[in-house]
Amino acid sequence: MAEQQMESRPWQETMVRKTNNQEEQFNPDKIRRSVQNAGADQQLADEITRQIQESTHSGMTTTEIDNSIQETLKQKDMNAYNNWMQWKEQHQKMR
Repeated sequence: MAEQQMESRPWQETMVRKTNNQEEQFNPDKIRRSVQNAGADQQLADEITRQIQESTHSGMTTTEIDNSIQETLKQKDMNAYNNWMQWKEQHQKMR
């Protein structure tokens, strides 16, 4: 049985699934802003954004994107990682 390949599409056409199950167009600017708001510098924010853009595919969930961002922040900038996790915890309490 052949492995199913994920359809590779330009990020401009990629739809991601949010936690509420709605889909929205992938927007790399949202990632860049969020990572910078967590305290990462411009270079790291650009690097993370580029990594996500390269791995994004239709049907990808925002949870998958979040996990990828968390892993990179944890490896490269613990202060930004801690800020990211703190924001995430506060955001979940508001739901």
